[in-house]
Amino acid sequence: MRPLIIFLLIFITSCTNVESHLFEIESMEGSDLISTRISIDVEQNRNGNVTVSIQAFPKKVDEIKNYKLIFDMKFREDYEGDFLGVCVGPSWKDFGPGEFSVILNNKNNFKNSIVGKFLEDNDDGCDIYHYYVRFFEVETLDQTLFLIGVATDYAKEYPDAPYIWKQNKNNDLEIIGTSNIEKYSLNFELSK
Repeated sequence: MRPLIIFLLIFITSCTNVESHLFEIESMEGSDLISTRISIDVEQNRNGNVTVSIQAFPKKVDEIKNYKLIFDMKFREDYEGDFLGVCVGPSWKDFGPGEFSVILNNKNNFKNSIVGKFLEDNDDGCDIYHYYVRFFEVETLDQTLFLIGVATDYAKEYPDAPYIWKQNKNNDLEIIGTSNIEKYSLNFELSK
């Protein structure tokens, strides 16, 4: 019986690949409410299935209602190379290829997952897919909304990294400080 268990354990671990990323987010000035750690675990198996599990560990657990993270993908594998195609990536449940969002609720211990699959008929010629957090929101229990800059927002409707905006009761946005987040630094990669 024991050799069977060892064989199954080796087989399961060889068929899946889990990569973990841990990000420490701190407010440099402004609100200590955004201070948290974000864990992103990416699990891939040989069948083309991908599971991205995300959990937040807020410093002020009793004051946070939820986090909303919207992930986007670089359209090209390498902007400096000769490849001019567009990377499609896996198809995410309820979203399709490309962008997806995840909400981390207090009632679920700030943890959520999304599942995707590389489809055989979508051979885009890419081997690596670069995902990054494009938009990051923190909502408190008193319904205050903080927009955390994590990338560059060309439309100027969202803060560029490292700025933190707070939405007031009139839905006006005001800059309240900065964080330690550098542009595009909350990210992960997938490979076929």
